Amino acid sequence: MENLSNHVKIRKLTQIALLVSLSLILSYFDILISRVAFPFLPTTKIGFANVIVVYAIYQLDFKEAFLIAMLKSLMSLLLGNVIGFVISLCASFLSFFGMYGGYLVLKKIASPISISVIGGFLHIVGQLLVVQLIYRLGNVLMFYSAIVVFVSLITSILIGFIALQLLAYMKKQKNS
Repeated sequence: MENLSNHVKIRKLTQIALLVSLSLILSYFDILISRVAFPFLPTTKIGFANVIVVYAIYQLDFKEAFLIAMLKSLMSLLLGNVIGFVISLCASFLSFFGMYGGYLVLKKIASPISISVIGGFLHIVGQLLVVQLIYRLGNVLMFYSAIVVFVSLITSILIGFIALQLLAYMKKQKNS
């Protein structure tokens, strides 16, 4: 019985490690692709790693999904700097709780696309609040905010659609 329990724990730990690793790889490609996609918005990313977070919210329990979201942000230190990490961590925290709360409250009527849009919006709001607290940009930030919120809506729909397809694919694989 103890061996079975250890096997389940090892399998779950391996799954979390793989998902965090995949989110790091997606973050790296996200940086490369976003530079081309949004040359006029240098701080904007598509958010491909958030596919993993949405997937985790739907497939794992709260602690595991939260761990993946926070480790994804922690790993951003490898791809960025300390200020970027602080901004990312705060925004990821707000985004995760918004998505998880939205999932719990709306799971009967909302799709991963809706949950992703909630997360994308809250992520941008979190980033903008932290940037305002650090840099005090005022009106410049307000103009920039309008643009990035619009871009966030589009990218969040894309991320939600990819997560929806991933969930459907994984369900199909599990059932076959």
